[in-house]
Amino acid sequence: MRQPLVQHLLPLVEEYLILISAQLQTLRQYTSLYGWQVAEEYVDESISGKVIKGRPAMQRLIADVNKDKFQAVLVWKISRLSRNMLDTLVLLDKFEEYDVKFISYTENFDTSSPIGKLVVQLMASIAEMERNTLSENVKLGMTQRAKEGSWNGGVVFGYDSIEKELIVNPKEAEIVELIFTLYAEGKGLKAIANHLNKAGYLTKRGRHFSINGIATILDNPIYCGKIRWLQVENWDKKRRRGKNANPIVVAGKHEAIISDELWNIVQARRQSKSFKQRQSNEPFLLSSILRCPSCGQALVPSITTYTRKDGSKRKHRYYVCSNFHNKGSSPCKANSIKAYDAEDAVINRIKEFLSDSVSFSQTIESINKDTVQINLKLKAQLEVIEAELKEANAMQEKYMKAFEQNIFPVSILQERLQKLASRRMT
Repeated sequence: MRQPLVQHLLPLVEEYLILISAQLQTLRQYTSLYGWQVAEEYVDESISGKVIKGRPAMQRLIADVNKDKFQAVLVWKISRLSRNMLDTLVLLDKFEEYDVKFISYTENFDTSSPIGKLVVQLMASIAEMERNTLSENVKLGMTQRAKEGSWNGGVVFGYDSIEKELIVNPKEAEIVELIFTLYAEGKGLKAIANHLNKAGYLTKRGRHFSINGIATILDNPIYCGKIRWLQVENWDKKRRRGKNANPIVVAGKHEAIISDELWNIVQARRQSKSFKQRQSNEPFLLSSILRCPSCGQALVPSITTYTRKDGSKRKHRYYVCSNFHNKGSSPCKANSIKAYDAEDAVINRIKEFLSDSVSFSQTIESINKDTVQINLKLKAQLEVIEAELKEANAMQEKYMKAFEQNIFPVSILQERLQKLASRRMT
């Protein structure tokens, strides 16, 4: 019987922490041997060296360089400084600017000589190449799995992921079939969302269905038994510019929820509707500033057009609840307000406020006090989030090290990294 993954990972984590401690002890002995005084120790345990940003100890080191706190930086190996060549060279330039020597213990060079500078640049290139190679190997493994019709992990409505296989969730599958059927019958995205929400159906995360959520389901070939991969490339760097016009789409190993015939009907209608809505030139001064009195969500712009008896058309601008706008009447009411009335009321209120200098000063003082309290609360929340992100980054680094030492196969690494990615998103 195979042991749980945690039982395999714990010895690795313990070994990794012992390794870090041993490296620190060796560096301390090295400085003692030469009679150097240690000004500070900077340790980013289990945080990826891919980028400088997000590494607290590295940020402290850079700040202390600016303060002339020390004359040399000693590391175990250059990859501990950074695995990004550009970041490494920028750091080395900063060290040189402040006359700070850079010394790598295991690679036996320092930047006080021209040869040392050349070697460190070569080693930085090698460190970045190793990181890129590892990343590329993981991508290749996941791409190969996708080409074979296997699911690479993640949460998808209509299915449950069990041991890296997609298993149909019967209750959710009925909702998926209903969505495709309603759309094929001519219902719009908002009408479908409204229908589902009124019926009491919820998403995988227990929320109301939205227009975007319905569109995402209708556009996902997974429901007709296909696997789509590399729809977006290098999202962390390129964002929406990384969209792939020709993603991998192959027959999957999972069971389809809808027929190919229904899929084709829906896609034909989606194509006929796939035009970019023309942006209105009408001004909405208070967009996303006003709040719905019922649910507290932002009020968003809405324009209605009606035809007069003489044939001319007239537009009316409104602010409506975004919940109603995106999800229908089940989550909330329209709570619409005429744009001109709202904007005039706010402008007049601002004029009155500015005309009373005493009241203005008192209000600003009160706001400043409230802001301090809010900032303290936000800071506390941010610290919690940063701690969680640090923990997630630490686990990711440990998984990668386990992979490097051939403790993890690619399949387990993919699963764990996918779970960490989902955890970050939540």
